[in-house]
Amino acid sequence: MALPTQTIQALAVSPGIAIGRTMRVTGQTRYREPEPHRITEDEIPAELSRLSAALALTRTQLVELRQEVRNKLKAQEAEIFDAHIMIVDDRTMIAEAEKGIREKHYVAEYALYLASEHFANVFAGMADEYLRERAADIRDVSARILSNLTNIHVHGHEIDLDDRRIIVAHNLSPSETAQLDVEKVLGFAVETGSATSHTAILARSMRLPAVVGIPPELPEQLTADDKLIIDGYSGKLLINPDARTEEAYRLKKAEAGQLWSRLESESELRPETTDGFIVQLAANLDSPDKVGEVKRCGASGIGLFRTEYLYMNRQALPDEEEQFEVYKKLLVECDNAPLIVRTLDVGGDKFNTNIYRANEQNPFLGLRGIRLCLHERRDILETQLRALLRAGVFGNLRVMLPMVSSIREVIEVRSIIGQLQQQLENEKLEYMSHLPLGIMIETPAAALMADKFAPMVDFFSIGTNDLVQYTMAIDRGNERVAYLYRPSHPAILGLIRNCVEAANRHNIWVSVCGQAAADAYMVPLLAGIGVHELSMAPSSIAVVRRVIRSMSMFEMQETAQAALACTNATDALAISEALIHLRAPEIVNI
Repeated sequence: MALPTQTIQALAVSPGIAIGRTMRVTGQTRYREPEPHRITEDEIPAELSRLSAALALTRTQLVELRQEVRNKLKAQEAEIFDAHIMIVDDRTMIAEAEKGIREKHYVAEYALYLASEHFANVFAGMADEYLRERAADIRDVSARILSNLTNIHVHGHEIDLDDRRIIVAHNLSPSETAQLDVEKVLGFAVETGSATSHTAILARSMRLPAVVGIPPELPEQLTADDKLIIDGYSGKLLINPDARTEEAYRLKKAEAGQLWSRLESESELRPETTDGFIVQLAANLDSPDKVGEVKRCGASGIGLFRTEYLYMNRQALPDEEEQFEVYKKLLVECDNAPLIVRTLDVGGDKFNTNIYRANEQNPFLGLRGIRLCLHERRDILETQLRALLRAGVFGNLRVMLPMVSSIREVIEVRSIIGQLQQQLENEKLEYMSHLPLGIMIETPAAALMADKFAPMVDFFSIGTNDLVQYTMAIDRGNERVAYLYRPSHPAILGLIRNCVEAANRHNIWVSVCGQAAADAYMVPLLAGIGVHELSMAPSSIAVVRRVIRSMSMFEMQETAQAALACTNATDALAISEALIHLRAPEIVNI
């Protein structure tokens, strides 16, 4: 029997409107406690062998899934499964499972379950929301290993339907979400998860409206006869709405769809203000396979190419030839549009034993970015720079250095580039004689010393994610201090203005490539301060372009000046929001 008409307030994690019948998914119980069977001493080698084989098979499956997601979505979303592969490769957890087999004589399934639950519970008990969500990743990977151990595979993502449905479930793992058939699924509502969960990230990339936090009893109460509406903007889940409500939501969905179509059709329009100023829009890219997406969105070039994917989750580091071919391919496909490559920036959240020679208690304040490459892994930097110098002859290449905090770092890198150019000259290899070099402004030290850095580099690229984190002294993943993580804070805006003014005095340009560049409400502030380029995910460019084309530079400058005079981030952002509501009200609900 259908449920009565009602509205449930959940948490919106992926925007959009979905209207359709229910598909209840209740069979996702792959991760459950196995029977605690015991083995004899003689059976230990066989159980260890079973565990090893299951781990190898799981790793192969995850590598294939990562490639599938990379092909279907984005390289950034594929990185989710880099984290899953790292769980499989985690010797600490696997050693504990092996210990359970050797010392407690448990079968491999139960030993693995105990080990994975121990680590999942550690993460689940953390105050940091982002880290809490990693417990779900551990359980997702462990469920796959258990399935391979028992040879019992439950595929909750396989949906055999004649029409498209809204999935309702207690939980959808990242693996299940990544393999959803978007031709059959309209959206989903689940009990567990958050906006920072990997499942939510995948939903946004797949453009599936989604909410989390539904009542735990709801999946069992709903049937295939129940009609649902997911409002991915407000977080509302409407059950069996009346005809008038459904029609109103269909109209809202149509209007949003039409707006997206109009925005995407503007890809050939210049990002020009109403009084004739251009704010260049570039794309951030994680993989050389996505250059077509950059071109389709109308970006002026690639403002940030992250090279980390070349280094992660592999037995051997990429050599010069492999990197040369990747950079050459990118430059050729860019067709002389600018390509800005960031040298290796392995952060504190991406520990890799192939790169780091020692773990650190606080890696976010340790050997990150250019510090690591200059002081511990110069071999990695030299190999990367040689490949870039050689590839540079095939297009419009620029290179930037991450996590710069001292003039000496720039001097050292320029010296290395000179030495490498001499090597290539001696080897009679083609190379770029002048390599435009920029720095990431991610530390307050770099922002405050912008006037001293400017004569030594060709451009600044401001990474707002870390600049906010280090300036405000907060962990941007910690929900307890999340209220302080605001790029609109006058202190942050002041540092950005300092960089722009220094750049203008020395005739170099400034880009912003952090998350703030893609935030429509930050655009008037950044452009009004004088930032020359905004670089973001290709999917965000259409909205930002519309904002720029909807207002004058004069208005944005006045808005930025008023925001800089504020005493807090809320008031500063409210000034920009008011301008957006006045000049581009159509994008408010996107």
